[in-house]
Amino acid sequence: MKKFDVLVLGGGLAGVSAALRVAELGGKVCLIEKGDVGTAGFQRRNTLFAEPRRPVSPSISWNEYRVTLAAVTEEYCRSMKKKLDAAGVSVITGKGMMTAATELCVQKKDGEDLLLQGKSLILACGSKTRFRSTLPREDGVVISIEEVAQLPTLPENILVIGGGVFASETAVGLRKRGCKVFLCYEQKELFPEMDADFNVAIERQLKEKKIKILAGKKIVSFYKNGAELKITLETNIKFSVHQIIIAGDRSGVAEISAVEKFGIRCGEHQKIFVDESMMTSLPGVYAVGSIAGDLTSDTLAQEEGRVAAENALGKKRQLNREWVAQVARLFPNAAYVGCNMKTAGHRGFHPVEGIFDGGGGDGDGGGENLSSLRPAEKYKIIADKRSRLIIGAQIISDQSADWIAMLLLLIKKGITVGNLAHSISSEEAKIKGLSDAAKNCLLAIKSP
Repeated sequence: MKKFDVLVLGGGLAGVSAALRVAELGGKVCLIEKGDVGTAGFQRRNTLFAEPRRPVSPSISWNEYRVTLAAVTEEYCRSMKKKLDAAGVSVITGKGMMTAATELCVQKKDGEDLLLQGKSLILACGSKTRFRSTLPREDGVVISIEEVAQLPTLPENILVIGGGVFASETAVGLRKRGCKVFLCYEQKELFPEMDADFNVAIERQLKEKKIKILAGKKIVSFYKNGAELKITLETNIKFSVHQIIIAGDRSGVAEISAVEKFGIRCGEHQKIFVDESMMTSLPGVYAVGSIAGDLTSDTLAQEEGRVAAENALGKKRQLNREWVAQVARLFPNAAYVGCNMKTAGHRGFHPVEGIFDGGGGDGDGGGENLSSLRPAEKYKIIADKRSRLIIGAQIISDQSADWIAMLLLLIKKGITVGNLAHSISSEEAKIKGLSDAAKNCLLAIKSP
């Protein structure tokens, strides 16, 4: 039996981040993955976004694009393996199963069984799409978000079901590839973590790109009519598509009977309950990534992995999901961090907001070239009226990823809205939207 400080079951982004953090802190760690490290999660998030990593011609065919995607995925997986090797992480390819609280039996591809023991165990096995009984999976007709990369061709008309980052990015990515897209979600807002005005702005921009938004709607029925699917939604909305992609509902991939017998509590749809330290109900066993809930963004998966790793080695750290910057690759990108106006009051703050709206949106919204529209920028700074500390931000801008990461650091440092409003930078033109939002927030604080 091989012994380690920490065993990590699952080689997605959350699992890799956990393993690297354990190694960085000096722990002996083993990562167990049944396939290629990083492949499944990377493709789920990046199937329709290969361009940032490799130039892609707008006229490229879907088959040619898939070749590029495969090359980009392989390159990413190699880089992950190199990081693990350089950090001294032991990587074993095989299927792992719990045999005791912090003990795994790994069945390798050659049939050999290995018994591994750790002082702590981190479960990072991921999740799978959950198909409802009213919308069962059917090859080529009703499929999961993971299956998009394997499609031989892209249908002309597609219905994407789900809200949040993954569903909205899928809709935008498919539209970029020339598909007519319907985006349907049951909640009232596409991004519940953002305020209503930003949801309105995001929906408006998606509509400008001819993505049909169907908010707060459920599918009542659908049936096949030749190559088409006839869809009926609540309020008797009817339309036709060629394919349905489920980009929201998830189930954990852990075998519930296999973990519950050790005292690990699970909820609906095979999701494992965790506390703020990412520990399950079984001491010494942690769960990270989508196995513990819904699909997690890259930034959240990494943070969960790091938090679990530190606690597995005896440190005391809790995860605050609000302080994890989130970015959605839209047009332009949307990002948020910290409290919004809806949640700040529940945290004991007296929130005030300052908004700068950069306008944009020139063009008639027609045509197939998405770049024909001038992207509208929008910035919001949220502060606590008593302390004047910045407690949240929301951004719609091509620079969202950079600005939101910077703001997170400033928030953690305790920057006041006045500091940001009067900041001076050599990139003053680029930071003007943030600065103006902070100035408007300062005015709101000073008003009676």
